Amino acid sequence: MIAYPVGQKPDFWDPDPADARLRFALGRIGGCSADSPPLVVIGMNPSHARETDSDRTVNHVIDVSMREHSGWLMLNLYPERSPKPKALAAYDAALSAANCEAIEHVLGLVGATEVLGAWGNMGGSATLRRALPDVRSLLARIGVRVFRLDPLTARGKNPRHPYPRSGPLPMLGPKEYL
Repeated sequence: MIAYPVGQKPDFWDPDPADARLRFALGRIGGCSADSPPLVVIGMNPSHARETDSDRTVNHVIDVSMREHSGWLMLNLYPERSPKPKALAAYDAALSAANCEAIEHVLGLVGATEVLGAWGNMGGSATLRRALPDVRSLLARIGVRVFRLDPLTARGKNPRHPYPRSGPLPMLGPKEYL
């Protein structure tokens, strides 16, 4: 496993206590507020990171958050843990709805009005493709805007994953809303 950067271990995770099968949210949000929100990122689905150990994607998000944010928060299109998106179980509407409820709750908790889209081409996962409209609909309903910092994927439809196989993205901007 990979260690969190010094001083960046998460202080918030959902579910709490942690669940090896699911993760709705993970982040360091203590000290964040509507005036000083964390960098909120919506990725594909949780992989290795958990409350005690990080992964390359989360550590890259943390590095980017330290530029100008008071914390960081990882959310996902779908909460099932898997390092391989194609290996996700079939889409479960109730689980997707629970994920959207958790997203709405935590965005309200930190006062976020925008999120960084970071789901890439979703690893060819039919489950993630079905969950994407659920999350986008939720964000539109609650007035939370999605932005990107890097060019869209080669297919031109999705915001890039922050740590593709070729290595981390610069994530320097400019910020462009989807």
